[in-house]
Amino acid sequence: MLDGGVGQLTEGSTQLDDGAHQLSDGLRQARDGGEQLADGLGQLDGGVDMLGDGARQVSGGVDEVVDRLAGFGEMQGDVTAQLAAVADTLGASADPVSQGAAGRLRGLVETLDTQGLGPDTLAQLGQLRDGARQLAYELTDPNAQFVAGMAQAADGSRQLRDGLVLLDDGGRALTDGTGQLVDGVGPVADVVGGIADNVRSATEALPRTAPAATDTQAAEVTATSDRQWWPFATIAVGTLLLVAATVVPLVAGRPLAVVPAQPTR
Repeated sequence: MLDGGVGQLTEGSTQLDDGAHQLSDGLRQARDGGEQLADGLGQLDGGVDMLGDGARQVSGGVDEVVDRLAGFGEMQGDVTAQLAAVADTLGASADPVSQGAAGRLRGLVETLDTQGLGPDTLAQLGQLRDGARQLAYELTDPNAQFVAGMAQAADGSRQLRDGLVLLDDGGRALTDGTGQLVDGVGPVADVVGGIADNVRSATEALPRTAPAATDTQAAEVTATSDRQWWPFATIAVGTLLLVAATVVPLVAGRPLAVVPAQPTR
């Protein structure tokens, strides 16, 4: 029974050691993956910084271009306004030549407004400028959602990597402990086996115990013992009587010796 318990202990410690090694291998793989993830997100975060710098430069260039075009647009607006006024003046004349010139001027104003730096074009340039500024903000400002999210992801990956490093170290320590447990259980099994052999040898050396007797057999043994005792008791009593019969007359026929009294000093 003791050998069986030690065998189960040995087998269980071996299984525990195998499971600890499997766990350690999995933690090592997770640690490698965590390090790769942290490195990748760190590189991505650095790339976002570079992208933000580029977006800031683009936004600055767009602002400069749009400002200049807006200035040209204002100048064009002044010119088209003057041309429209001249066209209105010529159109008010009854001279067919003046009216024809007024029509051509109005066509030129319309062409400048639609194909030049007219109000619609200036509005689109304003939208382009605003979009470039928003992109630069999202890629550079720490309070922006994208930048803050990337920073949190990078920090989280680093924390995950550090946690996996601790778990991997713990897994290695666990395998060391289970290995020591297996090494310690081996000598215990040998010692217990020796004790079991000694106990078995001592048990086999003990005398065999007779089977318990029944009540009838016990009564018969008691009666037989009583019958065997009575002859010896009779002989002993007879011997005592013979000795008494011989000694008593001798004692009775011998006078008692009188011890003389000592003189008083």
